[in-house]
Amino acid sequence: MVVPIAATAWELSQATGDDELLHTAYNACSRWDAWLMRYRNTRGTGLVEGFCTYDTGHDNSPRWAGIPPQCPDKDAKKYPPIPTLPRLCPDLSATVFGARIALAAMATALAKRTEADRWIESAEQVRRLILEKLYIPEDAAFYDLDAENHFVKVRSDILSRVCGEHVVDRKTFDSLWERQIHNPKAFWAPFPLPSIALDDPTFVRPIPRNSWGGPSQALTALRAGRWFDFYGRAAEFSVMMDQWCEALQHDMTFRQQMDPLTGDFTLADKPGYSPASLVMMDYTWRLAGVREEGDQLEWNLRPGHAAAQEAHFLMRFGGTRTAEIRYTGNRVELKLDGRLLASMQGGSLRLLSDKHGHIKATVGISEATQEVEVKLAGKPYPRKLTLKANQRIALPFG
Repeated sequence: MVVPIAATAWELSQATGDDELLHTAYNACSRWDAWLMRYRNTRGTGLVEGFCTYDTGHDNSPRWAGIPPQCPDKDAKKYPPIPTLPRLCPDLSATVFGARIALAAMATALAKRTEADRWIESAEQVRRLILEKLYIPEDAAFYDLDAENHFVKVRSDILSRVCGEHVVDRKTFDSLWERQIHNPKAFWAPFPLPSIALDDPTFVRPIPRNSWGGPSQALTALRAGRWFDFYGRAAEFSVMMDQWCEALQHDMTFRQQMDPLTGDFTLADKPGYSPASLVMMDYTWRLAGVREEGDQLEWNLRPGHAAAQEAHFLMRFGGTRTAEIRYTGNRVELKLDGRLLASMQGGSLRLLSDKHGHIKATVGISEATQEVEVKLAGKPYPRKLTLKANQRIALPFG
């Protein structure tokens, strides 16, 4: 249980306008939340408990050392008779937080205002409990708390999963970012993000197949889009995406995991792993293409980038509508429904517009300061901009 099924159902119902999906998902995901509170809250804390390795999908991770892979009789209501079980788990609890936020949005869409308020209140309750009980500021890390009230001090990708549901505020995130995520001794490896911190003594070497004991996992890379931009780290995310795309293209077999130091994929894993293929697809559009993000369009412009050499990106949305990017040398043009929206030349930037083509802002998506020239359709002159990493400038300009 990682990305909340309620969140993906809500996003899909929004994208498709499927009212039946909305009703069905709301009822099903509400029942799932109730099931978790009945069977995975045995200690009465309000946090979600882990009973076995497969609960979090951290196969062969030192986080779950000594714990069976699955529940007795394959019954998720049972846990093995081990004194340290059940555990309070930050990532499982974060998934419930994210699900409740999605359920609140669903309830609002269904005109269930009272239920929406209840979901928000219960979401905030579990967020508070995660931060109070499972976060150690001195370590800048989240840990499981076992049944004997001991922390399982393994620095793992629990951290990215908690960030993925936006549990932490900006101040806490900045501490996590400085001390863990963007720390080259911990998680900011040459090929981010390792499943165990590089400097954690439990990092497993030599790297075995299907191991969440250290390798950088394609699933973690695929989920990174849920939180890097949310916390204002678009420029650093670009570095991570470049490294993953370089490693994938060098290997071309699309496997599950790679060595975070060398970018070498684990050959013992089977080729053709679909999450790795999806990382390549998703990252290509995030690096140099156009994306639909809620009620806005995100135009990622990188003339000269490997993904943009004489490239043409065309995205269909809203039935018959199109958003288009065409690269020619050091210049790029943006079109919405065939109408020229803007052109740009120089370095890299992201333009944000609404779906009517009104450009709202630009964001620095390179770690290096960029000098760019942007010309909006209908404006007589181009505008030169200097953009620092992650800097956001409101538009339009005169």
